[in-house]
Amino acid sequence: KITNSLAADVVLNNTANYFTGPTIAQGTSGTWFATGSVTVLDATAGASAFLIKLWDWTTVIDSARVDVPSNSHGVISLSGYLASPAGNIRISVRDATNAVGKIIFNASSNSKDSTLSAIRIA
Repeated sequence: KITNSLAADVVLNNTANYFTGPTIAQGTSGTWFATGSVTVLDATAGASAFLIKLWDWTTVIDSARVDVPSNSHGVISLSGYLASPAGNIRISVRDATNAVGKIIFNASSNSKDSTLSAIRIA
């Protein structure tokens, strides 16, 4: 099992781009089950739409959208299987509404608010 958590917030300062959150370096062989979650923050006076994907820079394993009210946190969990990953498995986030969102590492005071794990199953 491989686990990695963000060590600092990631600023989502461009509505056109996905920004990399928690990432693991698992290699390119085998079949992997990956699971993780990210905490996002809308730091504006209006709501934000966050687009999230679990992927290996080539294949999207799982994806979601979460709409977060103004000045609030949202949490999304993703998981899935992938054989022979093309690159490091990661969770990436795009704030599609405002250029001031963040992926948060420590809203809970436990420093594990955005974490990804993977287990090689074959």
